[in-house]
Amino acid sequence: MSRPVAVHPPLPQPGSLVPPIYARLLRMLLQHADVDGDRVLAAAGLDWDTLVKDDKRLGRDTIVRLAEGAMAATRRPWLGLDLGGGAPVSAHGALGYAVVTSRDLRAAMHTLARYGTTRNDAMAWTCVDTRDGMTMQAADRTELGSVRGFVVDTVLGAILRMLETAVGQVPASLRIDLPLPTPTWRDQYQRFGVAELRFEQPSFALHVARRDLALPCIGADAKAHASACRECEEALAEVAGASLAQRVAGLLAGIDDGAYPRMADVAARCGISARTLIRRLHEDGATFQQLLDAARQQRALWMLVHTAEPMEEIASRLGYVDTSNFSRTVRRWFGATPREVRAAGGRPVGEELPQS
Repeated sequence: MSRPVAVHPPLPQPGSLVPPIYARLLRMLLQHADVDGDRVLAAAGLDWDTLVKDDKRLGRDTIVRLAEGAMAATRRPWLGLDLGGGAPVSAHGALGYAVVTSRDLRAAMHTLARYGTTRNDAMAWTCVDTRDGMTMQAADRTELGSVRGFVVDTVLGAILRMLETAVGQVPASLRIDLPLPTPTWRDQYQRFGVAELRFEQPSFALHVARRDLALPCIGADAKAHASACRECEEALAEVAGASLAQRVAGLLAGIDDGAYPRMADVAARCGISARTLIRRLHEDGATFQQLLDAARQQRALWMLVHTAEPMEEIASRLGYVDTSNFSRTVRRWFGATPREVRAAGGRPVGEELPQS
């Protein structure tokens, strides 16, 4: 008998995602394209006079309406590349200054990963040393729906602009993975001079070979970098304080080897006690176990749908001692066995599984 399977576990939705500077830049971009930017702002519930005076961060729904309206008005599905690639380093505030004053490319990438959420709380970044170099990988922290591509493109353009400014060039070995369908307009990405760009990948990631990580930053300045990082730390604390559950969810989403941290370890990384972590998560309407369960659920779904890894390997990488326990948990999550979830192939919630 066929059964429905939930294959899209919801992501936590933060109350705010980005500073208003990006909406201001988008409005300017629209005006230069002979589009009525104020009309697009109004459709998203914004107005220019308020936008230039108010530093309040923009929420998810506002961003969705703004991006949808802007792309429709310009008929440019690649508008995110225009926005991110055209933004000056100063638009990214302390993060931009911290990146360009880093010692070298390795330090610049670590800076981007640590403080990226201060400018865009929709995704969290991790830097991992690999055998060949370094990978900086994003984990989604909120569901962006129809404008996910716009946001990914904007972030990609901004990162490439910052890295090029920092070291004077786009690193020759840079490879980029995008979790997006291959677009008919993929030539638009060639403006950045990236050696390799791969679409339809499981995650948004940048890979740099070891030989390029030592590229010195043109504006390297230890004192200025330390000052910018202090400001970033304050912004990070402010963003995290708005939703500690989001910060913990992002941390757990970046775990790939099954070595999920204990609650006490997470509390220490957040600079608070375990008791305070429990209380503040409760205030956010969450518990540590719920967030851990959601992170495992999300990771399990991705591995089942997007890889051919055997069930034993998936169970191990999610921290389960045996496959039977993993199978029971998957059935609890999705109302189906791991093999049935894999067979569903990422179908929407409620769609029937194929008959066995």
